[in-house]
Amino acid sequence: MARKFPVVLLVDDSDSFRIFCRDAIKDSIKFIQILEAKDGIEGLKKYQSHKPDMILLDLKMPKLEGEKVLELIRKTDKITKIIVTSAYNNDQESINNLIKIGANSYVPKPMNRINLMKVITDVLAQGKKPGTNFTKSLSAN
Repeated sequence: MARKFPVVLLVDDSDSFRIFCRDAIKDSIKFIQILEAKDGIEGLKKYQSHKPDMILLDLKMPKLEGEKVLELIRKTDKITKIIVTSAYNNDQESINNLIKIGANSYVPKPMNRINLMKVITDVLAQGKKPGTNFTKSLSAN
């Protein structure tokens, strides 16, 4: 049975960044389920048990780096949308490598909520019918 609403998994070791993302998404997307993980191992476990539609994945984390999580997911799953975030490795070569491995997009930290939501809604809309709109008006935020 197909899902009625998208499921997003936030994988980041920063509590404050996960809260920022969770609040931005819940304020902007009409109906959505948000899951959270504080490291790469927990992120992989939640990915395996919930099969989210999209993952917001930090690059630098304890226990298992985001790039390795991306590689492991892409070995068997080419469909789940993955957005990589990082305050490090913002050079074009690193970004190109992440896209080559299978990231759908990359967002450098720090970011504002408008830019974050633009990337999230664009990635969630990939492959959807034209005119599909997940978001409330972003101009009010």
